[in-house]
Amino acid sequence: MSTIESPDDAIDEASQNNADEMAGQLMAKGILELYEPPLVTINTHLKELTDKQDAVHNIMVSARRRLEDTENDATLDALLADVATSKERLNSISNSMMSLHKRVQSLQARAANIDKVAKSKAASPTKSNNS
Repeated sequence: MSTIESPDDAIDEASQNNADEMAGQLMAKGILELYEPPLVTINTHLKELTDKQDAVHNIMVSARRRLEDTENDATLDALLADVATSKERLNSISNSMMSLHKRVQSLQARAANIDKVAKSKAASPTKSNNS
């Protein structure tokens, strides 16, 4: 047995479908009205954060490039080698100067002793010549 629908049943079903469709559209509109402002705010914040992230990334890339350029700079390497060589030479000169200073002090003390002995001999021979 098949069911035969009456024209009223078809109209009721069409109006029910139309009512369901309207209810769905109203529900979608309500959900959009409810969630759209926070989504717009979140989207704005996300865009700001993305822009800031891009700026920080560009700064980091630039800093890394400068660091790599500095590391690969032959002139800088040569200057650093010269600094090390100059430091060694300075230490050597400083040690030589300290050694010379000690030697000068020793010679001055020795000269003072020789002068003292010479003065005492110069004063003594007159006494020994009289004897």
